[in-house]
Amino acid sequence: MNKIQICLFYPFTSANKLRMFAFELQMNKQKTYFIFILTVLLSVSCSKYQKALKDPDANKKFELAKFYYDKKDYYRASTLLDQLQDNFSGTTNAEKVLFYSAYCNYGLKNYGLAGYQFKAYFENYPTGEWAEESLYMNAYCQFLESQPSYLDQTDTFKGIEAINLFVNVYPDSKYIPECNTMIDKLRAKLSMKAYRLAKLYFNIREYKSAIVALENTLKDYPEIAQKEELEYLTVKSNFLLAQNSIEEKKEERYLNTLSAANDFNMEYQESKYQKEVLSMADKANSEIKKIQSRKQKS
Repeated sequence: MNKIQICLFYPFTSANKLRMFAFELQMNKQKTYFIFILTVLLSVSCSKYQKALKDPDANKKFELAKFYYDKKDYYRASTLLDQLQDNFSGTTNAEKVLFYSAYCNYGLKNYGLAGYQFKAYFENYPTGEWAEESLYMNAYCQFLESQPSYLDQTDTFKGIEAINLFVNVYPDSKYIPECNTMIDKLRAKLSMKAYRLAKLYFNIREYKSAIVALENTLKDYPEIAQKEELEYLTVKSNFLLAQNSIEEKKEERYLNTLSAANDFNMEYQESKYQKEVLSMADKANSEIKKIQSRKQKS
């Protein structure tokens, strides 16, 4: 019985193997043909590109640059456009070369250079076809250059400045909603930077510096998400500063603690910090009475 089963199964298996072999052979031929065609096309394309780099005909070079630009081959387009900066100086095509070049660098994620070129376009062609778009893209590139909040925020300030410039020049632009969103995100970075600095001063027990940093953060960024925590830390910093002060400065600093605590309790009546804030206020009030009592006796 087993021999019969094997004899019946074996021809079927062999036929399948032959079919699979034939299929794989056909697929390999197709792959080889595809690779050959692709290689030929790339060779022609590269040859065309290399010739264009050496071609003195600026118009042909510009046409090929535009072709690569439309294909989103920004590297080749950018290289060709860079060669045309001087060729088209003072002509109508100079405007296009600068605009396309800016977008090529944007596509290559060279945001610093792209922003510079977009702004240069606006400054050189303030009434040009793409003046508004270029000034907006300058702002957007500056926005993209902004670093995370734990790093240096120089580019963040530059981004806000660029956005404000655009909004002042084009107050009714269709890009205003995007500008508002970018401003909010950049300010959030700056507020987080200020928040971390204020907490750092508090954590290392530099309470005098912490109070200044906390108050400045609340003043500069009233919309900050950590507002309640910052106001609580203001109370606590004043209280701890008073506790660690010399006798001559304690009364004034305890009074500052009471003032900060009253402000906190008026704004946050159901805060998770309320119990601790009330306790600090009671202790500050008690210390003030003791100080005043000692003054009367002396």
